[in-house]
Amino acid sequence: MMSTKSLSPQETHSLLSNNTEAIYIDVRTVAEFATGHPRAKVVNIPILFRHPSKEETYPNQSFLTVVEDLYPKETPLVIGCGKGPRATQAAEQLVAAGYANVATLEGGYSGWKDNNLPTTKDNREGVSYVSLLMKVKRKGKKKAAH
Repeated sequence: MMSTKSLSPQETHSLLSNNTEAIYIDVRTVAEFATGHPRAKVVNIPILFRHPSKEETYPNQSFLTVVEDLYPKETPLVIGCGKGPRATQAAEQLVAAGYANVATLEGGYSGWKDNNLPTTKDNREGVSYVSLLMKVKRKGKKKAAH
């Protein structure tokens, strides 16, 4: 399996600032994302969900569908989570699905904050997972209707 490259928080910030195509995909849960994330071209597409009352997680079955619907395979993607493991898991899925330009953020959002890089709690339409998922689902309904 092709391995993904790992970018330092500074390299990630530089890539997102200078490459208009590059997107940061935060794969943390919706609740984690809402507490803050890198201020950049960022979207929230969780790789896992946490059960609200039980201490269990389960995979987001729509993860790949949403990414594939939003971004062409050649899009430069940087994947980040809280500290690293979920980002690696998500990046491996994307590479396996044919994405050629995937990197992970070293140290995740913790590393980003530790480097005093800009953060935001912006969770508007086009950034939040719910808005992205709805866009994909609406598109799917239109396709089915034709």
